[in-house]
Amino acid sequence: MKTKRVFIVSGGEYVGGRDGIAALRERIVEAAGGLFLSRGFIRVTADEMAAEVGISKATLYRVFRSKEEILRAVVRGLMAEIGGRVDALIRDENLGFVERLARLVAFVGGRISRFGPLFIRDLQKAAPAVWKEVEAFRREKLLANFKTILAAGHKQGLFRGDIDLDLLLEMFLRLVEAFVNPAEVLRSGRPPAETFESVIKVFFQGILTDRGRRDFAARTPALFEPRKEDES
Repeated sequence: MKTKRVFIVSGGEYVGGRDGIAALRERIVEAAGGLFLSRGFIRVTADEMAAEVGISKATLYRVFRSKEEILRAVVRGLMAEIGGRVDALIRDENLGFVERLARLVAFVGGRISRFGPLFIRDLQKAAPAVWKEVEAFRREKLLANFKTILAAGHKQGLFRGDIDLDLLLEMFLRLVEAFVNPAEVLRSGRPPAETFESVIKVFFQGILTDRGRRDFAARTPALFEPRKEDES
């Protein structure tokens, strides 16, 4: 007969096996994520996170060792969600190139819109190790998938033939790093998603062929409007 292990987390406040502990971790991460994204990391207290979940601060710190550990779990969860969705879009052979990239831009833009400027600033300022994980994810995961998409579009004649893909990718990354970063977001006062859309629009208008611009305009008119000379 197997003996079920039982965990009493804090003064009898929470009782459960390993599955129960995992469920509590998920609840803490979800609650903390909502607070961090809207108010930043620095201003949110352990008491507020505990109250949001309905547990004591002592219980919170028995499940997570520190506030930064909670932040790391939140950020890794967001990166896993974004990475999983991006991978699925890349692999979806039922979508054409234009539709695939349009959905990718819409998805990433939507996720970025959840990141308040204080959250981005606090990541860089108060949790540099976690911020490095974000930068590594942006470069290694998203950039690799972006290269796959660009190569497909290049093969279909939607991008100008004189474009060097590796240089293009580096330029795109530099644009994102320059404008979708804590200092610039706070300086400009623009939401990160709006800045991301502007970068996308300027970037792609410069590398698309006339046919590519027309195809993208049909799918995402707000981002890929044909230039005036194309309409004459």
